[in-house]
Amino acid sequence: MLSRNPLSLHALVLVSAILAPACKPEEGAATDTDATDSAATDTDATDTAATDTDATDTTATQPTTGETDTAATDTDATDTAATDTDTGGEACVLPDPPVTASIGVDFGDWPILDGEQQRIEVAAACTVETASNVDGEVEVALLCSQGEQVDVAIKLFVTAPADFAIDIQDGQAVTLDAYWQGEGHHVGEGEWFVLKAADTGAVLLAGVAHDNNTGVNEVLGALTIDTVEGVCPLPCGDECFDTLDPERIAFKFVHDEGPSIELVDGTRGQFLALGRRFDAVVSTAHKYYCLNCWNWYVWVIGSVAA
Repeated sequence: MLSRNPLSLHALVLVSAILAPACKPEEGAATDTDATDSAATDTDATDTAATDTDATDTTATQPTTGETDTAATDTDATDTAATDTDTGGEACVLPDPPVTASIGVDFGDWPILDGEQQRIEVAAACTVETASNVDGEVEVALLCSQGEQVDVAIKLFVTAPADFAIDIQDGQAVTLDAYWQGEGHHVGEGEWFVLKAADTGAVLLAGVAHDNNTGVNEVLGALTIDTVEGVCPLPCGDECFDTLDPERIAFKFVHDEGPSIELVDGTRGQFLALGRRFDAVVSTAHKYYCLNCWNWYVWVIGSVAA
C-alpha cells in the first residue's frame, strides 16, 4: 500500500480509513448521521428508545472524546438501556462519520528487504525539512540517516479531522521508526510509523494502517497502545466462524504517567501527560472471523505542547 518511491511498483497510496481486505464488506452505510435526532437527548422517563434494539439507533452516535466524552452526559436514569441493547454498552458507541484518518509513507530510496514478504524497516535519526498541516492534511518531509543510508528523503502523510494539531518544526531533530510489508500468503500489506522528538523522546506523530500493532509499542517510549476486545457485541452471536461481519474492537492508549483513553473505531479522544496534549483518532478497529481474512486497524496520534 505504501511506496518506497512515488513512481515505482510500490507507489505511494494513502491508506483509506475504511480500507479493508477483499473479503471484507463495505463500511459506513449503516451509520445514521442525523445530528438532530432527539432520541440522543430525550430525558422522558418513558422514552421508548430504551427498548429499541435497532443496531443503528442514533442514541449511540455520540463520539468518544476522552475525559469530556459527551456520551456520558445523558442524565435520564431510565434511558441507559438504549445504549446497552443497541451496542452492548456505553463504550460501544456507533462510529462518528467525521472521525476518520489515514496514513501514508513515501520511503524514497530506502532499501527494500526481500524475504517471504518484501518489507522496509527504518530506525533512523532524521531532520525535519518541512512540516505542514492544512485542515487535517498533514505532510512531514524528512532527511533520515541510518548506517549506510545517509540523508535519504522520506515523507509522512496523515489525514485526520480538520482540527487535528501537530507540533513539528522545520529543522527539528527527530527519530523515525517505520515499517512496511508487502502482501504475502494470508497476510495483507500494511505499514506504521512513529516520529519522536530527539531531545525528549515525546511522540510527535504516529500512525498505523496494518492488520496488527506488532513492533509499534517497542518504539513508542512512554506510550503503550493495545487492542481491547469485548467492548462491542460479536456480530455472529456466541459462535463466530467464517462470517464477513467484523467485530468492532477498541484501542487503549496509555501513558506511563497514568492518563489513558479507550476508543472504538470512529471515535476520538485526548489526554494530558508530561506537559503535552495527545490527540488520538481511531478510524478502523475491526477483527474478522472469515476464512482467509485478517484484522484491519487504522489509527493516528499526535501531540502538542499543553
